[in-house]
Amino acid sequence: ISLVLEKPLQTITLHSKDLEIISATISFGKKSLIAQVEYNEEDETISLSFETAIPKGKAVLEFSFAGILADTMRGFYKSTYVVDGKERTMATTQFEATDARRAFPCFDEPARKAIFDIHLVVPAGLTAVSNTLPVRVAEHEAGYKVISFAPTPRMSTYLVACIVGDFEALEAKTVRGVSVRVLTVPGKVHQGKFALDVTVRCLEYFENYFKIPYPLNTLDMIAIPDFSSLAMENWGAITFREIGLLVDEENSSTATRQMVALVIAHELAHQWFGNLVTMEWWTHLWLNEGFATYIEHLAVDELFPEFDVWSQFATGMSGHGLAHALKLDALSTTHPVEVAVHHPNEIGEVFDRVSYDKGATVIRMLAEYIGEKDFRDGLRHYLKKHMYKNTQTEDLWDSFEHVSKKPVRKMMSVWTGKSGYPVLSVSRNGKSGISVSQKRFYSSVQSAKKSTDTTLWPVPFSLHSRGGEKQLGLITKRVTKFTDVGDGWIKSNARETALYRTQYEGELLGALIEPIQKQILSPVDRLGVIRDLFALAQAGTVSTTTVLEMLAVYKGEKSYAVWVEILSGVRSVLNLLYGTPAYAPLSAYINELLAGIIEHVGWDARAGESQDMALLRPLVLGTASIYGNKRVVQEALLRFKNRADKAIHPDLRGFIYATFVREGGEREFSEILEFYQSESLHEEKIRFLHALGSTKSKKLLSKLLVYALSENVRMQDRNGVFASVLANHLGRELAWNFMQKNWKNIGEAYGDGNHLLSRLVESLNRFTTKESYTSIVQFFKTHSAPSAERTITQTLEHIDSSIRWLARDGKKIALWLQSRVR
Repeated sequence: ISLVLEKPLQTITLHSKDLEIISATISFGKKSLIAQVEYNEEDETISLSFETAIPKGKAVLEFSFAGILADTMRGFYKSTYVVDGKERTMATTQFEATDARRAFPCFDEPARKAIFDIHLVVPAGLTAVSNTLPVRVAEHEAGYKVISFAPTPRMSTYLVACIVGDFEALEAKTVRGVSVRVLTVPGKVHQGKFALDVTVRCLEYFENYFKIPYPLNTLDMIAIPDFSSLAMENWGAITFREIGLLVDEENSSTATRQMVALVIAHELAHQWFGNLVTMEWWTHLWLNEGFATYIEHLAVDELFPEFDVWSQFATGMSGHGLAHALKLDALSTTHPVEVAVHHPNEIGEVFDRVSYDKGATVIRMLAEYIGEKDFRDGLRHYLKKHMYKNTQTEDLWDSFEHVSKKPVRKMMSVWTGKSGYPVLSVSRNGKSGISVSQKRFYSSVQSAKKSTDTTLWPVPFSLHSRGGEKQLGLITKRVTKFTDVGDGWIKSNARETALYRTQYEGELLGALIEPIQKQILSPVDRLGVIRDLFALAQAGTVSTTTVLEMLAVYKGEKSYAVWVEILSGVRSVLNLLYGTPAYAPLSAYINELLAGIIEHVGWDARAGESQDMALLRPLVLGTASIYGNKRVVQEALLRFKNRADKAIHPDLRGFIYATFVREGGEREFSEILEFYQSESLHEEKIRFLHALGSTKSKKLLSKLLVYALSENVRMQDRNGVFASVLANHLGRELAWNFMQKNWKNIGEAYGDGNHLLSRLVESLNRFTTKESYTSIVQFFKTHSAPSAERTITQTLEHIDSSIRWLARDGKKIALWLQSRVR
């Protein structure tokens, strides 16, 4: 490590974790000193002490050290896979946020940028990939070679990549001549065609959008069998979980193709926003992730307009978006977009829906407020000004303010510095005017009662009316009055571009029935109305029966995005009612609502049908199957039985497999389990694995939980198994009891600070009883969950809210359902 010491030092401290330092020396001038090494495991550092002070000026630290190629999916680790019946191993890296220190001693902080010269000694028959292209390959001792790579750009440690394995590759070039490759394990390279095409097109789009050429001459996209996240933006060598990169033409679903396009766009956005310009510290993580989440949708909307990704951004079904931000940030236990972090365990916790989804939402809100041109020009100004440097959030606001001449810093400091968001109450003020008041929204009645939050959010307020869409400017007061907005219906938050909920007072809600039924409102506006109603019901502001009555207005609905919101809300209510007499009649009511849309979508894809239709079909058929629609169940079982004669469409496989398991017994469970074990396509394996959690047999659910912790299930896929069992009412207590008994094994497997642990804890929020709440509280009093402490409190708040919701509205819902039967 080349250093420049600003003052004489006798001790140098840097990061190191799980490494054995064999020797450490420092050279300066013509002198060389050996260090005494002291380990600090809690801080994940080593201190090097020297017998005399090292003078100010240039010096070089040199280490000899040893580490373990572990299977933790962190640092420098191993990933295994099978080719022709034989297990093979690759070595790969995942350094974000603080795991470069597991691979080599370093100053492992984003602001400590450096140029990296990487040389790898690897077996002669294997391929090595790093951030840059190899410049020299030399023979080494028997059976090995030394690969030397070109120096990297000046960059942060968390972006370094080293991958060694047996790869097949597809290659193409951009218009400007950048070499793009998709690398897979042997036998899967044909699944990289879609990714290669998307990468080339998207890279060209971003070069044009940012007006800054991609800084490297190569870009590798590598599919890794074991990978904790969907992808990682290492500069020039982006790594992916297989399901995040690979598309099989015959077996991948419509949803998978869309997800792959978005994941690729997200990681490519990082090549500029994160890699070229990097946040100063992890407090500003949202600068990386919120921006990349927003602009992935911008890019995919340009490349694939038929995907209609902005509608899906509103629902969160694109993987990220407004819906996720609204849910998590409605809790009192949420955190600001900018949150101070110190220990690595805390950093893992901020890789959450606030950083990604609220971050993306407030950026979109800003883009709408200042306009598309000023937003794009502001980004260009920011990137050019701070190339190869580190920034804070305010630097981005300054660039937007410089270009747009609007008070961006003042507006956005509230949205990133404060937790939560407002609910706007809209009421009539005279014949053609309205009054708008704001207060913080909480999904929990209890949280609202305890709150002392008096934040006033600067809200870009817009509406739809018979006169079209209107932008009415920033609301900055507790109560704001507008005159002459029209005397007819009003839909607040046009196109759902801002982060707030709306409560319509008096006759304003009823006035929206006609524009919803006649679909005068856009799908995004229609979904916004029903989504806010379900949220207000949970918050105790409106009765749940009011929302259930409103569902009838949506009976003719044909939009995928709208049905996502309807069924999301319905699932929340049904989850409350399980085990009560109201569950069966409400399920029947939902099946009544679904009858028309099931008829509309049918079972078979039609030539030239829209993306919306392709996504809608499995959503409504799968939901009908879960809630006992006999015709749908019978057809699903028939299609599974006849799959050899007529292959099941990839879009339908997930719910058909689940139906087969749910309606069957041990034989059906074992059959799907065998398919899982023999399948090589990761996407299909996941379908089989998740379907197993649908069984009605507690004995088989217990067997599945044990199986999840075996070597047969990759660590990255275990959470999906627990989530599927927890989603099954019959398996909920089983799963929680199993997790408690095996917490030590689970924790050791995931390791400290791993975000997978917080995702696992989050799955517990389906519980709705006081007993389960108490059980979770008691368990975590005596059991640690590194990187999941905040998630525990959020999960408990969510469960408490559900308990109170049921106590408040459970009997009312039952009486309302009885009145319908009469």
